[in-house]
Amino acid sequence: MKKQQLLNLMYLPLFISGAFSAYWVNGVDIKQVLAAQKNVHLETSKVQLLAQVSSSKDYEYESSGLIASVLYRSLHYFYQFMSPSGAYKANVRWESNETPNWYIEEQRYGEDLIIGGIVKNNSEAIKTGFKLFEWGFARQSSDGSFSMTNDRFHSTSLFVQAVAHTLLFVQQSPYSKQYAKEVAKYKPLVHRAARWMISADVWRKGNIYNKPFTHRRYLVAAALGLTGKLTNDQQLISYARKSIEDGLSSQTADGVNPERGGFDTSYQVVGVVYAQRWVTYFPNDSLTPKVVAMINKALTWEHSRVLPSGEISNEGNTRTAGQESARSGKTKAVAYNTVVRAFAYWGSATGNQKWNAIALKIAKYYYKGV
Repeated sequence: MKKQQLLNLMYLPLFISGAFSAYWVNGVDIKQVLAAQKNVHLETSKVQLLAQVSSSKDYEYESSGLIASVLYRSLHYFYQFMSPSGAYKANVRWESNETPNWYIEEQRYGEDLIIGGIVKNNSEAIKTGFKLFEWGFARQSSDGSFSMTNDRFHSTSLFVQAVAHTLLFVQQSPYSKQYAKEVAKYKPLVHRAARWMISADVWRKGNIYNKPFTHRRYLVAAALGLTGKLTNDQQLISYARKSIEDGLSSQTADGVNPERGGFDTSYQVVGVVYAQRWVTYFPNDSLTPKVVAMINKALTWEHSRVLPSGEISNEGNTRTAGQESARSGKTKAVAYNTVVRAFAYWGSATGNQKWNAIALKIAKYYYKGV
């Protein structure tokens, strides 16, 4: 057997762990796959299919299906929330002395603009996205923190994840050479912020505060893991793995990733999206098959909360059924765009059309012209 075949067989446990619930995936009979594993014989084309989760790039997933055609179709929508300086949402009000607090997390929307701009060949959106990042890093302290931001650990983790993911995405896109200077500029800055997150006292307090929120385990893992990948910092990846393990241990038997002691159909998929990035960028990590199984269980549960119309139920939600307010002061609601993203991305990553069909059903309910 060829070396590549042996490497690809590493992904067979994805089926055993429940990563794929259908008996057939892209024309491959799962029972035949399992039998082939026992005999250590499999056609090369089928083996390569099993490694599909990891072999394609994030760029391909973000550029395909509903993510590209629906989620990135109205990038101009983001412009209404920013000031000429690059401040975004709540930070615009802080700049105008309308509120005493600012949040570095608000600048994370540069991720949507840059990645969406690349997918849609929109140079203005890319430029605007980097302007949001610049506003944030202009307020970074020498120790890597954003000392004046409110909710420091959580807010920083959101921004770090966005920047690290964006820079990795740029590097694998057709725009890699054009924006190489921006990547070189922001790489050490996001690295410094991630290193601040794992400083002993910050890490301890941050994890205590994050305890009620399972999705934050995967957020922190993505923030540290992707920064570690970007900067070749193995210590950051080690801390990310700790956060992944903590998140995996929190999932209930029916697939719920708890938030404030219950379930929430919005934050359930927020965590899934961050976990999906771990799978994409760390396909060979020993934790990845477990993360894949967690995602499948989580999305299967989420699907049970989708009404026949495609609407996502918020009944029983612990956080997005009127209990909490966003930084803007508005009452939090289910982030249906994130739900569409979670299902659509997983459909692209696994090749399982079941997930794409669910994403389409939800998108048809919430978006015109889908």
